[in-house]
Amino acid sequence: MKIEISLFVIGVILGNLALIFGQDSDDEEIEVDWADALSNYVQTPSGPIMGTTTQVLALYVKTFLGIPYARPPVGNLRFTRTIPVDPWSEALNATTMPMACIQYTTYPYPWYDFEPEKSEDCLYLNIWTPIDSAPGTNKSVMFYIHGGESFGSNRKDVYDGRALSGLGDVIVVSPNYRLNLFGFLTSGTRDLPGNYGIWDILEALKWVRRNIGSFGGDPNQITLHGQSSGAIILSMLCVSPLTKGLFSKAILQSSSAIFMQANPIDLNLQVSQRIAKTVGCATNERNIQTDTESVVSCLRRKDGLYLARVLSSFNPASDISFFPQYGDELFPNPPYEDIKKGRFHQIPLLIGHNSNEGVTEVTSLPELFGFFGDSTPMINKTTAKFLLQNVFLGKSCSIDSVGNYYFNTIGDNDFFNIRQQLYVAYGDIVFVCPTTFFAERYAERNNTVYFYLFNHRPSITPWAPWIGVTHFDEVQFVFGQPIRDRGRYTLHEFDLSMKLVKFWTNFAKQG
Repeated sequence: MKIEISLFVIGVILGNLALIFGQDSDDEEIEVDWADALSNYVQTPSGPIMGTTTQVLALYVKTFLGIPYARPPVGNLRFTRTIPVDPWSEALNATTMPMACIQYTTYPYPWYDFEPEKSEDCLYLNIWTPIDSAPGTNKSVMFYIHGGESFGSNRKDVYDGRALSGLGDVIVVSPNYRLNLFGFLTSGTRDLPGNYGIWDILEALKWVRRNIGSFGGDPNQITLHGQSSGAIILSMLCVSPLTKGLFSKAILQSSSAIFMQANPIDLNLQVSQRIAKTVGCATNERNIQTDTESVVSCLRRKDGLYLARVLSSFNPASDISFFPQYGDELFPNPPYEDIKKGRFHQIPLLIGHNSNEGVTEVTSLPELFGFFGDSTPMINKTTAKFLLQNVFLGKSCSIDSVGNYYFNTIGDNDFFNIRQQLYVAYGDIVFVCPTTFFAERYAERNNTVYFYLFNHRPSITPWAPWIGVTHFDEVQFVFGQPIRDRGRYTLHEFDLSMKLVKFWTNFAKQG
């Protein structure tokens, strides 16, 4: 069977890529109450909300920041499933960005939230709507799941949704969700099952389904949109029996659940026990599996930032500590098997990756490469194969075979190309192959699949030249940062960002 996947390259070749998605269709004439449309006051089923107005170019965008969608997961609600927010009666002041969920690192990851104030009371979402959006306008909705693994936040400037909303005529929603141990601590049993961060996202999506009509959105036209670990979570939601019918399209940037062929529950359990033991809540005899209630009760009494600092101390150079796991109501089966066998929601996809994705190799080994790749280590092939073992843990393959594939044609003293191929290998296994495999399986089932390759190196990149166009580089262009902050970018980058905003929002509206 012939599989056709639309492929386009973003960056060097701008061309007339709008032809891939087609032109905007003529909208049916809709009667709009302009008094409602121009007001920042919205009455929702959850309660009244007062937002503000922001601007992109000459367009105004209604902006609602810090809307609660769940009860604060603090005290006895730490390490529990998400509980929906209680309705409110007084107008909610939605004009201030919410705090990031608790996280800690000393490394300058581009996806980390560097604002000093963070909180466990973080389950809030942001909404941007076109200025004419009002009940009955039925705008398409883009629901963005940020990446970053153990780090990140919906309040980062790069995720400001005004350009997508204003220029693309869509509604943009971006929730916070619990990260690292607060989102995924587990005992491997029903008493402490983990995946709380995923339940957060599911509850945020349900809140949007219930309330987005009040903002002028169409609850039946929701596109899930995620990058990196956000794309991994999104791809898992595509196979979850609990999400069928909750969204109509998906945009995956750089990775999918195919990356996790082995169940992370054992890794999550090891880290959970280690942190409990380190902070004095567990011992070798009294562990998180056998004494779950007492260990969790102890952990709930510990300061949240203290726990995040302890977790960071285990591997300061890593932005990965916990993964989503399967074997629960959310994901009864291994997502890898579901995807391989076509057991997923049949919806259109926009999916792709960047041309040089392996930056996680650099950031995980800063003492060797320099954090931004500014060191030139002399790595031989034996060392390179050894370094590959970490990323291939849990994969059913021979490290020697993989090493031979990447390094066989390179001389033992060709240190530059050994480093370069190691970088390629990291990018392939973590991002490129999972993305491509996911796209191919969807296309095999006759779903519409648009596949992109992003290959523009940002002019403001902090990474060393040899790293190329790497992980996370495309996000700023998709969200229109060169449009909102024109002084920092080139004219070419402004044009590129305008096109990406158009491509992504056209997909959300038309598929």
